[in-house]
Amino acid sequence: MSAPSRTVLRDLTATRYVANYAEEDRLETARAGCSSLPPQPNINHDVIIEGHGEDVELVEDENYCSVHRIDETPKLVDKKPSKTIIRDEAVKVLRHIQTVPIENLRLKRYDYFSQRWFHTTRESEKALVEHVFLHPNQRPHYFAAQCRKLSVEDISSLILTSLLTEPKETGQNVARFAIQTTNEMSFQTLFALLEQLEKENERFQMTDSFVVATLIRSQTKRTITRLLRTTHCREYGNLEPGLDSQGRLMTSTASITCSIRGKRHVETRIVYKNNSSTRDPFRRNRYIELEQTVKCMNRRVLIVEEPVEIHEFEVEKDMISLENGIAPVDDLISFLETFELDEEDE
Repeated sequence: MSAPSRTVLRDLTATRYVANYAEEDRLETARAGCSSLPPQPNINHDVIIEGHGEDVELVEDENYCSVHRIDETPKLVDKKPSKTIIRDEAVKVLRHIQTVPIENLRLKRYDYFSQRWFHTTRESEKALVEHVFLHPNQRPHYFAAQCRKLSVEDISSLILTSLLTEPKETGQNVARFAIQTTNEMSFQTLFALLEQLEKENERFQMTDSFVVATLIRSQTKRTITRLLRTTHCREYGNLEPGLDSQGRLMTSTASITCSIRGKRHVETRIVYKNNSSTRDPFRRNRYIELEQTVKCMNRRVLIVEEPVEIHEFEVEKDMISLENGIAPVDDLISFLETFELDEEDE
């Protein structure tokens, strides 16, 4: 015997009264209030999906809700990939410089030197440096930033790019970029790179080359600062490894100015800094700064006044002599060749 259809069951549910065959007069009595249809079970979608395996996904729609196999119904399943927005600081700064009106940009000062950059790449940092170097009339009067992704191979090309800029329309401005380097880029390597540029480019020249160093040492609860200087950059590059191994309290700064003969409006100063680390006494912090200065080509008048004045006064016995009041500057090359820096720290 087949089971009754759902239509018959719905009719039985709708019938309010049935005959009570237990009574002789067959009176009709009220049916119970519950439905004779079986109750609908609560659908647990997670259990259903787990029962079908990993290739099943629940597709929910306004008029349709069911379980489908992903491989059988690819059109009903639309997985949206999660979007991760990465902010490149170099791209952001470059876009800002390109969109700000020139009139407002020239009067401002942009100093990102002390800020930490995030999510930059070698390409984005190089694009920013080249744009700032090549457009002196469309940048702030002072721009400074740190670059963490540029490599040693980019330094020579950036130096040449900085010297190809056009003159400033009025006044002058400065752009300075600091590039972190490692032990591979020693000062000897940097100076050899500049000498190679001088050989390959006929008009390229180096001027105002010097190295200054500061030695801080303690003696009997006193801190003594010793100043050293030299203009022999090549010799300093050969002796710099000795400073790295022994000069725990010694810092040095080398400065070399580069320019192109015939272009008086632009010059680039390369600064190489080798500092001692405060956290690790046997570690050195190195970085290179490229500082470009662009001037206008308007006619200028330079007036130099050198008045000759003589002042005479008496020196008392308890007064400090003049020669002891000025800190002497020693020769850096002679110091590195003859002195043991560890002995100076005692």
